[in-house]
Amino acid sequence: MSADYDRLFHNPESDPSDKEEATRTVDRATLAAAVQMSADAAAAAASGGTEPPAGPPVSGPPMQPPVAAAPPPRAAEVTSQLPPTPPVTAPQYPSNGMMRAPQGANPVGAQYEQPAPPPMMMPPQYAAPAPQQPQYAVDPRANAQWTEQQMPDQTSAATIGNHRAIDALSHVGVRAGVKMPSQRGWRHWLYLMTRINLGLSPDELYELDLFARIRRNARDSYQIGVLGLKGGVGKTAVTVALGSTMAKVRGDRILAVDADPDCGNLADRAGRQSAATVSDLLSDKDLDRYNDIRAYTSMNSSNLEVLSSAEYSVARRDFNEDDWKGAVDVVSRYYNLVLADCGAGLFHTASRAVLSTVSGLVIVASASIDGARQAAVTMDWLRQNGYQDLLSRSCVVINHVTPGKTNIDVDDLVQQFERHVQPGRVVVLPWDKHIAAGTDIQLDLLDKTFRRRVTELAAALSDDFDRLERR
Repeated sequence: MSADYDRLFHNPESDPSDKEEATRTVDRATLAAAVQMSADAAAAAASGGTEPPAGPPVSGPPMQPPVAAAPPPRAAEVTSQLPPTPPVTAPQYPSNGMMRAPQGANPVGAQYEQPAPPPMMMPPQYAAPAPQQPQYAVDPRANAQWTEQQMPDQTSAATIGNHRAIDALSHVGVRAGVKMPSQRGWRHWLYLMTRINLGLSPDELYELDLFARIRRNARDSYQIGVLGLKGGVGKTAVTVALGSTMAKVRGDRILAVDADPDCGNLADRAGRQSAATVSDLLSDKDLDRYNDIRAYTSMNSSNLEVLSSAEYSVARRDFNEDDWKGAVDVVSRYYNLVLADCGAGLFHTASRAVLSTVSGLVIVASASIDGARQAAVTMDWLRQNGYQDLLSRSCVVINHVTPGKTNIDVDDLVQQFERHVQPGRVVVLPWDKHIAAGTDIQLDLLDKTFRRRVTELAAALSDDFDRLERR
């Protein structure tokens, strides 16, 4: 007994927690109950019965009385009740404050369970094996996996990866070192006289925003129709001014096609340079390059190209549906934007063909009661004939074709039209003496207010370049 006492309480290699574990035991009543259960089990086995003895199963956790009710046992009682057990050597893990014992197995005992229950000690005559101290199965792979999960993240080249230092500079904000000086107004004169740069004016910033909107990337070839039910509303002049503005701001290829069945004068207002017509273009079967098409078009000072229709005196037939579709199939491969100067009617086959292919529309009306009514009729016809989506991408132009005041409240007319189109898509064009002269239209000779309004019209149409509802 002295040897067992020394082995349990004076083993220099044992952990202090193991000594505390060994001293824990049940009271005398619990030990007497366990002895009685063992005796009943042995008597039943001797009699040949198959019925298991009453009481809790051995393999399951034992019934645990409240810890507070059990008085602490004396050392003499512990040494007299414990059976001799061989010493168990616990696995030695490396001393590391950041590592814990592996959690692969769920050990049982007071050292690992809180609160710790007293173990059920069996007498030597019981057939079940004596309880032993929990042992861990050391698995190098599991230990390595646990080490990777528990170790803190390290800032090293291995954890960062192969990121380049130059890539991180894209997230660094850069401030403009020099402000852009103003090009007009008192800010411009102040800069010229004193070299004090106050930057761009709010009007110049607004203009730059309009230019940025116009320069939106158009998907494939974007087509815009210019329509007006009443003649003399300035539809052709709007087409030339709009196309010239887009060509000057964008700098890419833009083509305006005279789609008027009654032989319009689009080429004359843009500056005719070639006598070729749409019919001549369609009769050529060797159109493989842009230069082949350029031979049939005219170009003004703003780099707007125009494809004219035949003159009324020499025309053999009117511009029809086949002419428009054939021309669009050819020019859409080489031009980013195509504008169509339509006729005054909606029932003509050429007008129907234009409406079936264009992705944007400009409805031109004069600043008069008659012109406003014609524009309203056009919007109602589009809504009732399956062009609701095209109407949502339409713009309305109220054009002053005569100088002086009109017989209609233009501001009220704008509010009425804005109920049927998107906000900001009703543009009022003032009267311009350069356009009223009837000659070829030069963008630099237009009034600045007229140019600004046309720029706003171009920006509103350009907002739809990236929309998915393309035809």
